[in-house]
Amino acid sequence: MPIKRNAQTKIEQNVEIKTDKLIYQSTTPLIPYHSTTYTPIYVTDNNNVEYVCKNPLKLGIKKHFDAEIIAECQANFPLFFENINTIYIPKKVETHLKRSVPNSILKRIDANLDIAVEKSILIASGLSSTFYSDERWKELSSKIMDEQTRKGNDNTRIYPIIIDALKYSTNTTEGIIKVKTNEYGIETYQEGVACKSYCISDTFFKGNLVKYVIKDMEILEKRKRFFYNQLKKAIDNPIANNLIGLYSKIKLPSYDEILYAAKKLTLSKHKNKKGKTLTFLNKHPKSYFKDSTTRCFVEENIKLFDYLTQQGFMIPIIGNEKSGGRVVDSFTLMPSWIRKLVKIDGESIVEVDYKALHPNIAMSLYRGSKKYLTHKLVAEESNIDLTVVKTLHLSFFNETLRGMKASKLYNYYKSSEPQMLKKIEEEKWGSIKNHKITSMRMFAKEVEIMTNSISELNSMGICVGYVYDALFCKKSDAQIVKEIMDKVALENNVFTTSCINY
Repeated sequence: MPIKRNAQTKIEQNVEIKTDKLIYQSTTPLIPYHSTTYTPIYVTDNNNVEYVCKNPLKLGIKKHFDAEIIAECQANFPLFFENINTIYIPKKVETHLKRSVPNSILKRIDANLDIAVEKSILIASGLSSTFYSDERWKELSSKIMDEQTRKGNDNTRIYPIIIDALKYSTNTTEGIIKVKTNEYGIETYQEGVACKSYCISDTFFKGNLVKYVIKDMEILEKRKRFFYNQLKKAIDNPIANNLIGLYSKIKLPSYDEILYAAKKLTLSKHKNKKGKTLTFLNKHPKSYFKDSTTRCFVEENIKLFDYLTQQGFMIPIIGNEKSGGRVVDSFTLMPSWIRKLVKIDGESIVEVDYKALHPNIAMSLYRGSKKYLTHKLVAEESNIDLTVVKTLHLSFFNETLRGMKASKLYNYYKSSEPQMLKKIEEEKWGSIKNHKITSMRMFAKEVEIMTNSISELNSMGICVGYVYDALFCKKSDAQIVKEIMDKVALENNVFTTSCINY
């Protein structure tokens, strides 16, 4: 449900945000392991929709998807979708394509120049989410780009020509996008492992995002089929299905509530999980702050919140095997300090998360000797600051061999868990083209644990929010959620416990 805003809101400390100047995004969020070129699929917050928490919507909708009766779906379930014909793109992209890119390139995309421009705009929109991300580079799936831009049943691959059009530059005009290259200037990707990475060029990144309405019916039909297929996948997935059941119970914070919380947190020098300090821009550009890379900004966090919720909630996206099947939705991508302001059935929420889940999963999978490992224990035994340990654990097992050895945690695990570390190193070395095999196995175990926990809670009539290795719920449900999570971890031979964060 969108937040109601006045044209201008002021709070103390001379903080002023002009909400009528904000341009909000509606394209795919940054999802490194499951990138697409599409807008998120939204579910409306509608209390008139009846849900059975254990199996929401499944009986009434699955038969339509199995038959792929798109018109039937539109007629019976219109509340679950927002304008799939609307995307958001960097300002002046359309003008650049029409005025600066030679017709000779555009005609290779489609003889109809308007359609050629529209297909190029569609691909560019897949990078718009980076406007609200710390990471400007984003992987785009060549398979999906191909499926969505190919003309009819023609097997000709159009998307490489579209990429050329988006990259086109002159001595006086920068291209719309750039492709990540290695030290030798070669565009990098690994077949079956990593797609090419792209980013919006500086010229187009400086402006705002603007709305664009797709007109070509062939493009729209392909998008419809993609969206409906995504919803079917969500309904068939226990975690995502649970989330669909939860959304009608969610009450989002008002704009004033968010600003009030932001003021309190900035005064207390609040840091997010990545150790970045929450800060008001106060109309300054990021460059105003010499240490801007160590900060996250209130105004940008609010824009991200709007992007994730103003049209309803995203239909949950299920990741592929590289993510272990992790699920991404509006709340996993939401800034955590704003997510904490959400209410379920009008009741404040708490987050229940596992203590050092991934290190303990590593102990289980690779036969480590320790049980119930905590970040605090590692910090004490390694003489590394606790905050640093927490941050390093986010990526340690996902690193290359070289990256692991460069980490401050390496010597700790080498001395305390040499056999476990040896097994991990052998695995990464044996799969040299995909060093992420270790994290893929760990993500899969994490998803298994969270799936089992959610399924058991759903059987008790409890729907919960999901944030990878944590669940959020009503305060009144916190104790039972903790008990179930602890039980399921033990059943999966992972020795850790959960903690309720009030």
